Amino acid sequence: MSARNALDIDVAEIDQRLADNYSLPTRFYWDPEIFAFEQEAIFAKSWQFFAPIHKLSEPGDVAMRQVGKYPIVVTRDRAGKLHGFLNICRHRGYTVAERDQSKCLRLVCRYHTWSYNLDGSLANAPDADGEAGFDKNKLGLVPVSVEEWGPMVMVHPDSNAHSFRETYPVLMQAADAVGFAPDPARYTQAREIEYEIDTNWKLWYDNGTECYHCPNIHGSSFGDAFNVAPEDTTIRLDEQFSSYTFKGNANPKANGLTAENYISFQVFPGLVVVMHDDILHMTAMTPLGPGKTRHSTWYFAEEGADPARVEGWIKIWHDTYSEDNVATGIQYENLRSAGQPYNRYVPSREAAAQHFNAMIWDDYKTALAA
Repeated sequence: MSARNALDIDVAEIDQRLADNYSLPTRFYWDPEIFAFEQEAIFAKSWQFFAPIHKLSEPGDVAMRQVGKYPIVVTRDRAGKLHGFLNICRHRGYTVAERDQSKCLRLVCRYHTWSYNLDGSLANAPDADGEAGFDKNKLGLVPVSVEEWGPMVMVHPDSNAHSFRETYPVLMQAADAVGFAPDPARYTQAREIEYEIDTNWKLWYDNGTECYHCPNIHGSSFGDAFNVAPEDTTIRLDEQFSSYTFKGNANPKANGLTAENYISFQVFPGLVVVMHDDILHMTAMTPLGPGKTRHSTWYFAEEGADPARVEGWIKIWHDTYSEDNVATGIQYENLRSAGQPYNRYVPSREAAAQHFNAMIWDDYKTALAA
């Protein structure tokens, strides 16, 4: 049976619904079989944000994170080169890195103490030397692709994937055109906040790509600090990404902060990077289940930034994300009732959400046709 038949997907009907400004079928937001399909169709085949470069700036630094369905560890070896691997011991599948580390010499699986060099090669397997057919050279950690982009480390589960820059040439041009080139050396990490949201990752996307809701949900947070009027907002929708530019609110009332400049990129599937004034923050989205999404955000202050202002901005963003988390959780519970087969968008306000839905659907169709 084909994947299309097994998942009961009517491609022609969905094509027409999307053309008529409807959403993907709401079943796609809660069905466990659809979620499993997405893990292979989208996340196993995509570059994704792993961590800020600050976590991997020095030889011996090690960072770990879930990327799609894969547990991944990235290291910087003694020569300064980045390496990425599945965080899975080649012996019995235990974890080789259980926390982020610095000044690490080897990755050691504490189940049977097999150890690996920072380039992924097997260093030692107790009592295995001399075993028939045992070849240390063939038992290094399974590699993944890893690459730096500005202050970010990107990973791809496929070790033979085209480079990040080759995959996103239009994004590279767009970032250059607006001067997006933050120097990691000029930023210091101020905070890391992780949210586990009771919602589907696609609802997180729909919410994060439009500001139709901002005056209502974020009136005392994002909507207070920024001018969210559509006529004063610039949106670019392009290949695998969107980019927003907001103006500051001339009369903020709730928090007393407003931005002089703002630029953001949302790169499919799961990176959001925002710069405004002397603040930089980066977000990684990880789907954990049909109704569970992890949202990890790192905040950085530019050299010389006023600490009180930095803390004020972190509060605004934290309040904004917390409000989003509640809203998308309510949406998920409602859609899970299966009473409403499609949602209807307002294109003049939600074109970016539709843009990302089209990306999702393109990946679905590619996988269904394979």
